[in-house]
Amino acid sequence: MISRKLSARCMLAAAGVLCVPLPRPVRAAEPASNDAASDTNLVENEKARQTFKEGIAAFDRRDFEAARVAFLQTFALKPSAPVVRRNLGLAEIYSGHYLEGARRLGRVIHTPDEGTSMDRARMVESLKKAEAHLERVTVEVNVEGAQIQIGDVDLGQSPMRFAWYMEPGQYEVRINKAGFVGFTESRIARAGNAEHLRVNLKPVVLEEVAVPAPSEPAPEPVAPPQVDHHSGPNPWVLAAGGVLTAGGLAAGLTLSLFAADNADKVKQLGDSLGDTMCRAPLSGECLELSDAAAAHDRQVRWATVSFALGAAAGVSTLLYALLASSSDHGGHGGTASPSIEARSVGVSVEDGGPRLLVTGTF
Repeated sequence: MISRKLSARCMLAAAGVLCVPLPRPVRAAEPASNDAASDTNLVENEKARQTFKEGIAAFDRRDFEAARVAFLQTFALKPSAPVVRRNLGLAEIYSGHYLEGARRLGRVIHTPDEGTSMDRARMVESLKKAEAHLERVTVEVNVEGAQIQIGDVDLGQSPMRFAWYMEPGQYEVRINKAGFVGFTESRIARAGNAEHLRVNLKPVVLEEVAVPAPSEPAPEPVAPPQVDHHSGPNPWVLAAGGVLTAGGLAAGLTLSLFAADNADKVKQLGDSLGDTMCRAPLSGECLELSDAAAAHDRQVRWATVSFALGAAAGVSTLLYALLASSSDHGGHGGTASPSIEARSVGVSVEDGGPRLLVTGTF
């Protein structure tokens, strides 16, 4: 009689209950054991049957929170029973605990021989209800045995044969294996979204250590060549300075044009949003507005740096040309000309009078 009532409850498709009758209680006629552990196991089995029946009754009257609590108590006593895991996952979803229920059923539904075809159909239908509030994540790795971690949960090694669920918000995916370069990516979960990540881990390449060549005796110091101070500015230095100046100014101008375009885009997006407040996590036009504003600020900074570098190169080139030309004219005038070298500056005394000394070529 008890088995019939239990079977009738299990066939209530409207309630969505997946039920397989638990084994019948141990009869007194069966051989009993004097082992204390066996006695404890019998007590746990009886408690599990009782709480399981309470969960079924609560689910039948659509008190899903009470059913969830009863199935949790059963699960604590019998965590390996498939029927308990299935019913607990369903009760969690129907009571609004979408994350716990989806993660539990996500593992159960990808376990071979877990329930009948009707059981699986009901689990899939219940998962659709939870997936409207969560992001569904699946991971595919090109090597086996890689450790997979999503958020703060270690999901074991690849291949990952089940789907994992995340509540809306930011999370990180980490995949590591010895001998391969680790993978880390920060993502933002969105309700109702489904993501399939394909990760290709690359082997670590060991760099060859170069063997130093035998040391050779240091060469004898060579006196620096005499520099002709009357030859004027070096044309290669002037050409290099001109190229740097032109490059810096051109880069600054290009970045300024890009920044102006982004400024217009920011203004247009701001006008289209009106009084709408953007809150995290950003999406749609709010996310586009944030990206455009960040790009504008970055381009303005780099344009300023480019203009500064171009101006510095131009001023340095001009000073060099003036000093080199001045040295050349002074040498033809018959007076002592300073040595134009920019590494150090000092004062020397020659022929009884002080003279400015500059060393190191510009």
